[in-house]
Amino acid sequence: MSEPMDDGGWMVYRRAYGEAARLIEIARFDHCFGRDFAAGLGGNVGAIVAEVRRRMGRSADPEVVDSALDDALAGRSPRW
Repeated sequence: MSEPMDDGGWMVYRRAYGEAARLIEIARFDHCFGRDFAAGLGGNVGAIVAEVRRRMGRSADPEVVDSALDDALAGRSPRW
């Protein structure tokens, strides 16, 4: 995924990255509330990955979603 993506791929990547980064940040605190806290993800990386994939839906390119998840879980900034 080193070459630029089309607009659809870029948007999927940014959305997946944002969801993952937000859930990772929420998992660091025990005083959160709402839908994300109620999901009970905690610090479980597998649960966060599964939740982001679920939220992205079947129509999202799985390679793009996985790339975004890898970057977010590694603590890297988004590529685009």
